[in-house]
Amino acid sequence: MNWPPGTLIFAHRGASGYAPENTLAAFELAADMGAHGIEFDVQITKDHRLIIHHDRQLGRTEEASGELRDWRFADLRAMDVGSWYGQQFAGEQMPTPEEVVESVGNRLLLNFELVNDSLQLAGIAPLLVDLFRRMDLFDRAMISSFNPRSLWHVKKLEPRITIGALWGTSEPWYLRSGWWRQLLAPQALHPEHVLVTPDLVQKAHSRGQRVHTWTVNDAETAQRLCSMGVDMVMGDFPDRLLAVVKRP
Repeated sequence: MNWPPGTLIFAHRGASGYAPENTLAAFELAADMGAHGIEFDVQITKDHRLIIHHDRQLGRTEEASGELRDWRFADLRAMDVGSWYGQQFAGEQMPTPEEVVESVGNRLLLNFELVNDSLQLAGIAPLLVDLFRRMDLFDRAMISSFNPRSLWHVKKLEPRITIGALWGTSEPWYLRSGWWRQLLAPQALHPEHVLVTPDLVQKAHSRGQRVHTWTVNDAETAQRLCSMGVDMVMGDFPDRLLAVVKRP
């Protein structure tokens, strides 16, 4: 993937501070605000289709219940995922990856977060690899995940895809430790922002890895991370971050 120089600003689930997360409205707003890219979550439906949504359990942003993976694509697409945020967003759907690419892919870099909290391979990786090949996304998109096995599968299927290893303070100790990231050797590290230190950034850069961090919504934290040399900062309010993070 070809990365522009300097610290990039990615909108976390789109401009989710101003519009319902993981919707085309949030992604298009992020582009209009001048964000360099967007991060969004990809899951697999019961009938093996890809769809953009964060929660594994439905009910927070739509009137439904149960696990997303137990629902069929058409039924998920029929859900309103905008009204919970505001009536002006009534009728927003869970987008498909293709719709995201077609809507903002020519204006934004794309970070697909592969959602799979099981050690079992859920079938998402081959579908994402096929998407990257069909839409020629290698120079403008990447795949990140908390699941090392899923990332390993992506890497094995298509080495041209840039991958990012996610971890945070709420993860089990065996996923917070660095052993799997050393074995995987991803092109980017995606630690939660409270875990970023100057030493982590320096060591990552010495190995040729980028450091992308999340979720940052205040100017002071963004400036501190930028001074460390972090390569990407993700937040819900991209306009706030753009106002304080200086680029070459």
